[in-house]
This record gives sequence, structure tokens and C-alpha cells, in this order.
Amino acid sequence: KPLAEPLLTPARTPSGRACESPMAVNPTLAHDGASGALFPLPMSGETFLLKRDGIDFESILPRGGKLWGRGCFFLSTKRIVFVASDRACRQDFKSFEIPLPRLLSPKFNQPIFGANYLSGKVQPVDEAGPCGGGLPTWSLTFNSGGCGTFLPLFFQQMAELQEQAEQQSLATAAAEGRLNQVAFVDPSDPSVLYLSQPTAAPGSTQETPFVSEVPSAPPAEGAAPQGAVGGGNRSDCTTM
Repeated sequence: KPLAEPLLTPARTPSGRACESPMAVNPTLAHDGASGALFPLPMSGETFLLKRDGIDFESILPRGGKLWGRGCFFLSTKRIVFVASDRACRQDFKSFEIPLPRLLSPKFNQPIFGANYLSGKVQPVDEAGPCGGGLPTWSLTFNSGGCGTFLPLFFQQMAELQEQAEQQSLATAAAEGRLNQVAFVDPSDPSVLYLSQPTAAPGSTQETPFVSEVPSAPPAEGAAPQGAVGGGNRSDCTTM
């Protein structure tokens, strides 16, 4: 069943990089300057981790219809991008993007018969776009070779993104005064949670200069203290 609307191409920044709010279908591609092969136009701050050839891709769209292609995929620090470099179900289907922060329920499947495949769902970036109206399902089938290099990198990157999201969530909760909703409160722990951020009273700031040359402990017995002038004895610390 064909799509009811044309596939969209994402906008680009003035520098030519892909925008930070990517489309799931047909993200911007470019030709590799070294090999000439198509690859995803890098986003700001994006680093590519690996490329995998010999891949079958399939996605069931929420509004009906299915996308299918054969080619390769790229794993980066921000997304997985499948590129239909060999075959595609329709002429205007070139690539499919899965932003890692929007990837849901990733599962590595090892059927008794058939090739291993990675599957999951993805939250659409644009509800009005081809993938809007629900959660598209997708799968990447590995037609040749193992996955011992890809899988550890993929799940490590997912774990790092999850950790970053939790840290951001904690900072947001603290800023909004909801820290008691996300932090475990141990009754035996006297720590005080900030439910509102402290503010400095007008004119109450204190700035104390620290002179690094002054010793932080009494000088050893018989040693001349630093800063001694002439033959006099001087110490800036008090011995108890």
C-alpha cells in the first residue's frame, strides 16, 4: 500500500549540516569525499562509529504501508541511518533514520531459521510526516557475518545516552523544585535536599584572598619560617 503523502527531505543548516530535528524518512545524504559512496550528512557534534553492509531494512508505518530496502546502515553517537544503496521498495525511498534518544524497545533477535536481526520502535520527530500517527516498527537484518563488533558498541552508546538523560532529568528536577520526587530519601541520612535554589542576599557576598606563600602548618622545629625578615622570628600560624 503506497504512502498517502510524499516523503519529505529534512532541512539543512546554512553550513550544510543536517538540522538537529531530523526526519525519520530520507534524512539528508552526501557523497563521501574519499570513497564517493553515499553516507548521512553529519549533524553538529555527531561522530560516526561504524558502517555495516549487507543489510535488509523493513519498517511498518502507523498510517499503513511498509518501507523495505537493501543496503547498509551507519551507527553514530546520535542515530542509526539505513541507506538503501542496493534496492528499495519505491523510487523515492532512499534512507531511514532512527535517532537513538527516540529508539524504543531495541531487541536483538536470533531466530532458529533465518538471519539475526535488530528490531524496535521509534518515536516520530514530526507527527505530520510519513512516520507520524503512532510508533513505526523497524528491523535491520544482518544477511552476512556476525554482530560481535556492532552489538557491544550499540548497547554501550545506548547506555551512555540513558545516563546522560538521567543526569539531565536530575538537573531539571532540581531546577524545578521536584528533587524530592526523583531522589531516594534515606531517613537516616541528614542530607538536606534543595527544593528551591538558594539566592544571595544583596551585599552579602564574601571574597577572601588566599596567599599561597603563607605556610598552612607550623614550620618544622628548627627550620626558618617562610617570610622571615632579618633575624627575627615570624610565624603566620598559631600552635595549639
